[in-house]
Amino acid sequence: MTKRADIIDNTDRYITREIRSGLIYTENLGWIDLGHANPSGAERLWHQMEMPCGGNNQYFEVNYYQDMKKGIYGINAVTGIYRRFLVRRGLNDRDLKGVALSIFMGTSRRFETLQDFWPYVLVTDSGFSAEDLVSNLFGFYQAVDCTDYTPFLDICPKEKAYRIWDYYGPVGQFKNKSVFPLLFPDPIDNKVKCQPYTGHLPAFMSTISPMANPEWIREIFS
Repeated sequence: MTKRADIIDNTDRYITREIRSGLIYTENLGWIDLGHANPSGAERLWHQMEMPCGGNNQYFEVNYYQDMKKGIYGINAVTGIYRRFLVRRGLNDRDLKGVALSIFMGTSRRFETLQDFWPYVLVTDSGFSAEDLVSNLFGFYQAVDCTDYTPFLDICPKEKAYRIWDYYGPVGQFKNKSVFPLLFPDPIDNKVKCQPYTGHLPAFMSTISPMANPEWIREIFS
């Protein structure tokens, strides 16, 4: 659950793909949670795709999870989504990335759904918070492309981010189940309507299509 106090910009610390915490507002992707945008989780997944092991001569095994630690009624609990897959051997790089994106975003959506369930809704508004899925997708592209894309973000100064937060309210109040960014016009700009709207993904986040071909990927239920 992000808070107003989490808001930073490049005056606090220079923002790169290695930053693991903080909330920024960007002109092109709206709110970005740097914890979600950190590529380490997607890198674990992509490493398994690049270095296949297990399975058989037709498929290799992939294990992927997303989890969280939350305090509920004074008890520290760890919960999350853990999934296992068989992935077809011999896929080219483009198709492997599509399969990885399907696993990654499918797990991300299940994880956000989990946070919408009781009792987690009592301690967090994070389930499908406006910034979550787009931040995850941003981290995924940084992982599979081995690139720091933070210079491509049009990061706003904290003063503007504070204005947006104070005018519209906490970002967790706005739900977004798509990977497209939710943008919040600056409330001091009297030339635009102060109402959140759906933006578009930049070109570097639109190069991979999810691949869920059942001949290429099978989930293992156990």
